Amino acid sequence: MKNAALLKDLANCASPETLLAAILRHYPQLSAPIDVEAIARSAGITEFHDLDAQGAASALMADIAKTQGIISTAAGISAPRRRFAIAHQLGHFLIKAQRGDRHCTARDLAENRRDTPRRKEEMQANRFAAGLLMPKPLFARFVTDLGKPTVTHLPTIAAAYGVTLEAAVSRYADLTQTTCAFVFIKDGTIRFTRPSRSFPALCVRSGDTAPEAVGAAGADDGTAWASADVRDWLTIARDVRQPKLAFQTLRKANGFQLVMLFVDAAAERRADEEAEKQANERPRFGR
Repeated sequence: MKNAALLKDLANCASPETLLAAILRHYPQLSAPIDVEAIARSAGITEFHDLDAQGAASALMADIAKTQGIISTAAGISAPRRRFAIAHQLGHFLIKAQRGDRHCTARDLAENRRDTPRRKEEMQANRFAAGLLMPKPLFARFVTDLGKPTVTHLPTIAAAYGVTLEAAVSRYADLTQTTCAFVFIKDGTIRFTRPSRSFPALCVRSGDTAPEAVGAAGADDGTAWASADVRDWLTIARDVRQPKLAFQTLRKANGFQLVMLFVDAAAERRADEEAEKQANERPRFGR
């Protein structure tokens, strides 16, 4: 059922962030997993259907004014992917500048680039979907309660919020204050990487062979922190001190691995301060 007060607030919103803020104001008691269909109905979505269109993961049909719409998702997809697809299409529906009829592929639902108008719109819908399914205040408290960062937290987060591991990792990387990065690997080949905002530039890319140390980690000791060779992972200039880098590996079924790379930012700051102190205290001799 539509929520008239919510609709009035949403009408004044233009960006994913302002839309999410309005929804959170009207649903202050949200808990995980978020009831995405109920929120969609309150915002004007009237029906949810299975999608028969070949190649599409989800679709939106709406009237010209986008006062009501229908969301369809590919038949047979997992519940976490269906939830994200619904949230994604709701983003298209609510973002004013975007048209109301969409057919989105699985690639669209993972888009994070903005170099073309279409990619920018898909990225905005994904940003909205992540923020709706994993609201920042709720998500931040949940992660804090888990304790010190570890790769094993990510499946726990994904299960609690009813999202895929990939979505949980992406949201974690967006919001964390930890200097970390995640690398998804399949059969020894890097599929994609997701660094946090503060993480140094990675030298590995999709399609690269994963460093040998990842494969050498046994099933029993993979989730223990191990020292990583910076040259395997980071792009570091010669005149810059190399940070100490650690990693964990979470092994999944069918040759999948999730690697978490970690830099202790506080320790790095102390090391930089000590190096600067030593440089200032070093005696200088005149010619």
